[in-house]
This record gives sequence, C-alpha cells and structure tokens, in this order.
Amino acid sequence: MLFSISNVIIQSSVNSFGDLVVGGNTAASNIEGFVYVSMNAFYQTAISFTGQNIGAGKKERITKIMLASEALVFLVGGVFGNIVVLTGTSLLSIYTDSPAMIEYGMGRIEVVCRYYFLCGMMDVMVGVIRGMGYSIMPTLVSLGGVCGIRLVWIFTFFRQARFHEPFWLYITYPASWLITVIVHLICFMYIRKIRELYKKQE
Repeated sequence: MLFSISNVIIQSSVNSFGDLVVGGNTAASNIEGFVYVSMNAFYQTAISFTGQNIGAGKKERITKIMLASEALVFLVGGVFGNIVVLTGTSLLSIYTDSPAMIEYGMGRIEVVCRYYFLCGMMDVMVGVIRGMGYSIMPTLVSLGGVCGIRLVWIFTFFRQARFHEPFWLYITYPASWLITVIVHLICFMYIRKIRELYKKQE
C-alpha cells in the first residue's frame, strides 16, 4: 500500500511535465519491467536457499549464498539494463512513433536502467534477511529507504525550480536503491553477529 502511495505521488510529479513526458515515462517503465523480472529470480533464489540452509543448520553457507546471489544479480542486471540503454530507441519505437516521446523515454532509461542492478541487489539483500527469519526489519528499511527518500526529495528539493526536471525525479531511483542496499548490508552484518553470539552461548 505504501509503495503504491509513493508511486502515485511520483506519477503525479511526472504528470506535471505534460503528455509527452508521461508517454515516454510509461513506455520506459514497461521496458524496465522485463529487466526487473530477470533480476527478481535471484531474490526468490536468495530467500529460498537461505531459508533452507538456516533450517538445515548450515549457517556458514549464508554469506556465500548472499555473495553469489549479489554477484549474479549485478551481472544480469548490469548486462540487461545496459542492453536496454543501447537499444532503447528501437524498443521505445514499439510503443510510440513520436520522436519527442522517445527522447523523454530515453531520459528515464538512461538514468534508471543503467543502474537497475542496484534494485536487484537491494532485493537480494531483502531475500537473504527474510530467509534468515527476519521479515519486519527489511520491510521497514525498504519502506524508509525506497519510499521515504523519494517522498522527502519530491516534497523538498524537487519543488525548487532548478531541480524540477525529469532527470532529478528519475535519479531518486538509483539513489534510494544504493542507500537501501547499504543499510540492508549493515542489517545483515548485525544479524549475523547476533547469531554468532547466540551460537557461542550455546
């Protein structure tokens, strides 16, 4: 629900730039969906393998699972995202024949898809932490990092004339992903340390 509220506010900000930007943004976000699906597979893998190894008592494998999943999602997201950047004009032409709309769509693709691997890395960290048995923590971090940062940006800096451009709206995506990945990593290290302390006490 909160993600939906955040997306509605972002969409209303996009709407303020007119029909051409709205059309280009919509087409670009549809193309991004294909990259996201490929990365989401590693989130599902991370949560499944982590949960299975926690249940089997193989806690020493968790860090390996996290590193392998992060490396793979970085590779797949980076390759697919940049393929979309390189072929973006042709892909957008499937949705529209308006040169202006294609140009605005590329504006989003060049910012979001180029760094889309950060979204995949964020999701993998969520999967690992959830697989370790902690669901509330990654939920709160994701809501604060993804929704919170974007909403604060929109209601503060984005309202200023020099930042009121599509680029400064789109840049909140990779920025919020990067910050959230870092916080999730800190949470992961904290949880791992707590588990090690419990193990020593046992």
